[in-house]
Amino acid sequence: MQSGFSFIDAVNFPATGRTGDDRYGFDESAGTAWVVDGATDVGTRRVLPAEAEEAQGFVQYESDAAWYAEALSERFMRASEAGESAKAYLERVISDVAARAEAAALTPLSEEPRHNLPSAGGIWARRDGDAVEFAMLGDCIGILRTGGQTRVIGNLDAVKAEHATNREQLARPEGKAGGYASARDDRNRINTEGAHWVFSIHPEAAARATVERVRISGESHLLLMSDGFFRLVEPYRRYDATRLMDAALEEDALLDLVGELRAQEINPEDDVRIGRLKTSDDACALLLRVD
Repeated sequence: MQSGFSFIDAVNFPATGRTGDDRYGFDESAGTAWVVDGATDVGTRRVLPAEAEEAQGFVQYESDAAWYAEALSERFMRASEAGESAKAYLERVISDVAARAEAAALTPLSEEPRHNLPSAGGIWARRDGDAVEFAMLGDCIGILRTGGQTRVIGNLDAVKAEHATNREQLARPEGKAGGYASARDDRNRINTEGAHWVFSIHPEAAARATVERVRISGESHLLLMSDGFFRLVEPYRRYDATRLMDAALEEDALLDLVGELRAQEINPEDDVRIGRLKTSDDACALLLRVD
């Protein structure tokens, strides 16, 4: 039997609306899994349709971010080819999703400022021999426990820096309005030299993905999540990585953890102290056993 992942549990709780901008997926036969966090729309207009007739029926998309996250998650269901590197695979994935977005767009995407383009962070994992290989763009996080050791996979420094930047911005007179204006400025620089690299319509971003391979030893589990779920660790500090994995492995724990998360997000007056541009964020997590 081919080694891979076995599903244990998952949650995907939007902060507002019906579906939110996060998605998760897994393919047990291919030994792959992923979490996608669509970047909140900050543009001046939508560039992708709010509704479409898809193979599974009539679909509504609450935002361009939701459209892109859905398309990216669907594309991940087509597995990598034998011997294909993670970055080569991501380049094909991004190219295919970009072509789909261009075909569906309400306006030529090449004529839009980058702050109007859909984008997402994401973490993708595949079982690879005696290891798990990860490929990441953006701020989604993984926690892997293997051989009794727990380690964080992803750019934890970037997550912390975002909250620090938000605290500084929200303390200014322009507050959240200035924060969203700053977010548009940042979005205008995505996937350019000296800026941050994310999933969008630029296949060249694949070359900037962070790829990490971790050898598996003994009983192993993997928790993939959006930064909205990871708020339990940073900035709320309700858990560290070890204790969050301990909690996740308890029966029905992911649902309970979302309840604990939302309890921290009741009071908007805490946003400045905590560094939250959004009081409540979409929260998505996928828990797997590594076989």
